[in-house]
This record gives sequence, structure tokens and C-alpha cells, in this order.
Amino acid sequence: MELIQILIYAGIGIVTGFFSGLFGIGGGSVRIPLLALTGMPLINSFATNMFAIPFSSVTGAYVQRKNIKWDVAKLFTIGGVSGIVVATYLVGIVSNKILATTFFFAAILTIFGLYLNKIDHKIYDKIKPNPLNLFSGAFLGNLIIGLRGGSGGTLFPPILRAMHVEMHHAIATSLFSGIFSSLFALSIYLFRGDLIFLPAIVIAITGIFGSYIGSKLSIHTKSKWLRLGLSIIVFILACTVIYREFF
Repeated sequence: MELIQILIYAGIGIVTGFFSGLFGIGGGSVRIPLLALTGMPLINSFATNMFAIPFSSVTGAYVQRKNIKWDVAKLFTIGGVSGIVVATYLVGIVSNKILATTFFFAAILTIFGLYLNKIDHKIYDKIKPNPLNLFSGAFLGNLIIGLRGGSGGTLFPPILRAMHVEMHHAIATSLFSGIFSSLFALSIYLFRGDLIFLPAIVIAITGIFGSYIGSKLSIHTKSKWLRLGLSIIVFILACTVIYREFF
């Protein structure tokens, strides 16, 4: 791998780690489109993303550990792991166009979840963080996001926010739950031989630095700006994936 490629992957690691720590996402919403733009095949981008997530998520969760809702995290993590295992097995079967379409609709769901209290207050009032909702929400979130190589982190903050969990708590809890989801998915990608190690290592290591900076900033950023920033970034990058696959 040439020096310029290493620098590109390092840049991707820092940027995606930053967004991971700032918004509580695994980083796949940003990392996968950027990796795809470098020419890396989509399935290898998925595996590389899963390798990088635990590094950035552990860093972010540690920095924001005081905001983790531990009573929510347990069932949410179990549901997320169950969903990601099912989704990861299906990734090798589903076509890239279907995966790209799933990625786009996941972005729409992300925005909907973040602003559910403003879009439809009656539905928002009915959704509570009870055991069934936590498990099923995390399971479905990871099933949807896992089909396009993510760990569910993109949908986790919106799902928790829709269940009345305050944005900063949703971000920290999402980071914690995403660690375990990504590790289970990564084991499947490793078994299938989908991981390209050198880019993955570069992105993972540089992602730690980015996640630390992003997490520090997240703690001191107002919830409304976190919601808006996450919505804009995910939507733009989802459009990029759609464009690359269909045009």
C-alpha cells in the first residue's frame, strides 16, 4: 500500500472517529461511503468498518461514561447483538443495490427518529423505554443497518431519542451498545475472509484520536445541534451511496 493510500485511510479514520464520538454512531454511515469512494469493494468496506468500530466506540463510551443509561444499555445491547448476527449472515446474499437502498432508507429513519417528538407528538408520547421496546428497537435497528455493513449505531441514538432518552444519554448509551454489536459482526466477517487488514488497522488506530476529540466536543454541545448535524451528515452520505450504485 502506497503512502498516499495510508494517508487517505488515516484521514478517514480521524474524520469517522470524530463523528462517532460526537454523535454516538458507530461511524459506518460516514466510513462506508468514504471507503467506497476509495474504490474498496462494498463487502470489504463493511468488514473494515466493523473492525474500526470497537476502537472508536470504546474511546467514546469511556469519555462519555457518566451519560450512559445502564438500565437501558443491557437490554438494548442484547437486542442489538441479536439483530447484527442475523443481518451479517444476510450481507453476503443480498445485492449491493439492495444494500445501498437499505442504507438510504435507514438515513430517513434516522432523521424521523431524531425529530419524532416534533413530527408526531402522539406517537412519541406512546413510545416508552420498556424492555420489549428496547430489545425490539435495537434488534430492528441492527437488522436494518447491519444489512449495509453497520453496527446499528446510526439508528441507535434516534431509536433511544424516540423512547424519551435525552440526546446526550442516547449518544453515550449507543456508543456502549455498539461495541458488542460490532465485535459479533466482525467475527463473522473474519470467518468469511472479508477483512483487508492494513487499511482496517490504520483506520482503527487513527479513529481513536478522532473519537476522543469528538466525544469531548459532544459533551459540551447542545442536543439540538447534535440532532441537526447527525441528520445532515447521514442524509448526504446516504445519497452518495445511492448515486454510486445506481448512476
